[in-house]
Amino acid sequence: MPKYTPSKNALVIAKQYLKNEFRKVFSDIKDEKFFKRLDKSIEQIHRREGEASFWNLVAAIAEGWKLKQVFSLLSDDKFQWKLKNVNLKNIYLSGMSPALDKYLVKKFNHDPLAFAKGWRHSKTMRQEILRSGLAAHKNRDHFPVLLYKAGESYRVADGMRRVLIALIKNRTAIKAWVGYKVNAKGRPLISANRCYFLSNLYNQAKSRDKALEKALTRIGKEINKDYRNGRELLLKRIVGWSHDQKIKSIFAEMIK
Repeated sequence: MPKYTPSKNALVIAKQYLKNEFRKVFSDIKDEKFFKRLDKSIEQIHRREGEASFWNLVAAIAEGWKLKQVFSLLSDDKFQWKLKNVNLKNIYLSGMSPALDKYLVKKFNHDPLAFAKGWRHSKTMRQEILRSGLAAHKNRDHFPVLLYKAGESYRVADGMRRVLIALIKNRTAIKAWVGYKVNAKGRPLISANRCYFLSNLYNQAKSRDKALEKALTRIGKEINKDYRNGRELLLKRIVGWSHDQKIKSIFAEMIK
């Protein structure tokens, strides 16, 4: 059985990520006591539901809802995570939305200092960006952003809005969890949903021919090779739970 939680800090960050995202989901609730109770419950999810279920929840929010690589990064045992203050000038601005990318990517080429200067000098830019919905959020902005080191700069995995707000407020640094690669052989987890999708894809296909079986088997072999829990999910959650003998045979081929 794989070690689901790669480090104590990865678990801490994942919980903080869930707390932040659930504040977005329930943004209509203004009762601080509600979020204190929710935070307390989140702290115990990995014990109450088990580590595998906890990480599947993180994957569901990060990948299924937000389309972010947070789950992949935090579950990857190649990273070591440290909490530190990062100089904003060293952060590579990634894309957010068409309205923002017009400036972040196309005009300022991911440069934070160029963005900050543009914000100060262009009223049109400020108006367009504010109309897109960029704004500070008192009940969420205290969470550290999530970065990872890439060359000489830091890439944003979660918290681009908070980075931009810090730049707008003329701050020089931001509190962040930073991932550093310390284990070249490290691998991430894969969510159970991604493996289950393969069996659903086969079951719902109009033509279940050899070409489809070959394609699914090829993907499954990559899952088995590239993810720490790949073999376990394919073997136990799909082969072990399915009553379809064809599915069993296809997935058994993946883990040979």
